[in-house]
Amino acid sequence: MKKYLNFKNKVSVVTGAGSGIGKEVSIKLSDLGSTVILVGRSKKVLELEKKINKKNVVGFVCDLSNEVSVKRLYIEIIKKYKKVDILINSAGVTASGNIENTSSRDWQMINDNNGLNTFLCCKYFSKSMKKSKKGKIVNVSSIAGRFRGRTSGLHYAYAKSGLLGFTRQLGAELAKWNINVNCFCPSQTMTDMLKSLITPAIKKELEKTIPIRRIATPQEQADVILFLVSEMSNYVAGASIDSNGGQF
Repeated sequence: MKKYLNFKNKVSVVTGAGSGIGKEVSIKLSDLGSTVILVGRSKKVLELEKKINKKNVVGFVCDLSNEVSVKRLYIEIIKKYKKVDILINSAGVTASGNIENTSSRDWQMINDNNGLNTFLCCKYFSKSMKKSKKGKIVNVSSIAGRFRGRTSGLHYAYAKSGLLGFTRQLGAELAKWNINVNCFCPSQTMTDMLKSLITPAIKKELEKTIPIRRIATPQEQADVILFLVSEMSNYVAGASIDSNGGQF
């Protein structure tokens, strides 16, 4: 089992690494020996870099919805580390809203920061994987895209649903280079983002409807991503993996 979870000599790029699931999977990968590139829009990634305090962890602040910025980031990482073995697209933004109160600006912002950013990172970082003829990409969707959202809005469900088809298509496209592209679909997870959207009363009511009877922790969701970027998932491609406590 240890050989499957050995990430030494691996270079991992984790977007949305400053908080939530991205933060937890970054910590786990660094503990398992990977060089971890923490990427996010805020200085949280730099704070996490200091907190982890390891030579194999470095943070970059980047607007991942801007193609020029993503290309520049890719060039800088390749120049320093020569390759990228793992890409985890965990960066995302959510918000509440319905068909009547969602503006076109709201719609575009959510799609830029859930869909466009994922596309741009895959576009550039897969270049290195093609050269190596091996790689792992995980696009983080949501139960909102897989089924429906209960704490988020229409625009978020649309963006996260789009990642499912994107992953299936890209998974088939990149498979000939031995690159595994998969989609991870977590349900409500007790991240800072979710805490900002629900009250204790809503949390209690929500947990009653989950078969496992509790909301997931970021740590246990990160474990599923670890499987998808490990050697244990070498024949999994274009799949959407649910981790939702039985919510079907």
